[in-house]
Amino acid sequence: MAEPADPVTAVIANPTAGRTDDRTRWDRLETEIRRELAGAVIRTTRRAGDERTIVTELLAEGIDRLLVAGGDGTLHQVVDAVLEARPRAVDRPVLGTLPLGSGNDFARGLGLPLDPHAALRALASARAIPVDVGRLTFVDEEPVRSIHWLNQSYLGFGADVVRRVAAGTRPADQRAYTRAVLREIGRARPHRYTLVGDRDAPREIEAMNMLVANGRYSGSGMLSSPRADPTDGQLDLLVVGPVGRLRLLSGLRRFRSGTHLTLPEVRTWRVDRITIRSDDPASLVEADGDIVGRLPVRYEVLPESLRFLVPGGAGEQDHLRTASAGTRPPP
Repeated sequence: MAEPADPVTAVIANPTAGRTDDRTRWDRLETEIRRELAGAVIRTTRRAGDERTIVTELLAEGIDRLLVAGGDGTLHQVVDAVLEARPRAVDRPVLGTLPLGSGNDFARGLGLPLDPHAALRALASARAIPVDVGRLTFVDEEPVRSIHWLNQSYLGFGADVVRRVAAGTRPADQRAYTRAVLREIGRARPHRYTLVGDRDAPREIEAMNMLVANGRYSGSGMLSSPRADPTDGQLDLLVVGPVGRLRLLSGLRRFRSGTHLTLPEVRTWRVDRITIRSDDPASLVEADGDIVGRLPVRYEVLPESLRFLVPGGAGEQDHLRTASAGTRPPP
């Protein structure tokens, strides 16, 4: 009986992830990849959008494992391209990440090593777990457009902050997000939103900030959705109601530590599908660190759409089993 073939591994690398021009950082990691993963196919991006072309080429070559050496933005592009190219989950390669970005928030939420060299070494004992993926559909666009996302999506004030960070040239670390908050706070104001779920009547709410989460972290380590679990088949929807600008600013520390869910202006509940509209025609939609469109948009979760590599061993995913008790209904 023939021995099973070793899995074919490919690496898509964004050497400038984290907005760095330190090419030696990637060179050192590439040398280690070639030593630890003999025979791995390595492709690097040169410009935005290269990820999609490379994914198409690698899938045609029949790869079994696809590692993303980059940040949340690179991972976002790869995930969207994989799901678009392979409609059936069983046909998709196993994914993993070697964190090179400024935030690496999805990896952080899974408890993965944030040092890319440590993450590479952890692959020796890694196992694949099923994770959920979110899908955004811009329902008023013609033609209707959908994209996939992996970690978190902001609306309102949060999207405006991300837009400012994305337009900058510095690394998108916690300092960059703090600077963006300080610059956007003067423009912050609440908007009216209409929420339409599959099983509920439309709800009208007023909110300063909204977040739909699959993973737990955003903004380079901010514990913005501590109850989110990318393996539970649901999305966490968080709403910050109308508050003054000073209150919004003072709540930033609570947002970073994940203790904001007890604030009276914060509501959170779980959804598997919801459409969101706004009274502001310019309302931005952010996903995984990029501005991806404008409202209205439909969110839905695609359970167990990917298999993702995590370190092996018992108990390493215990931090994902967060209790949902106490989740409050929408206002």
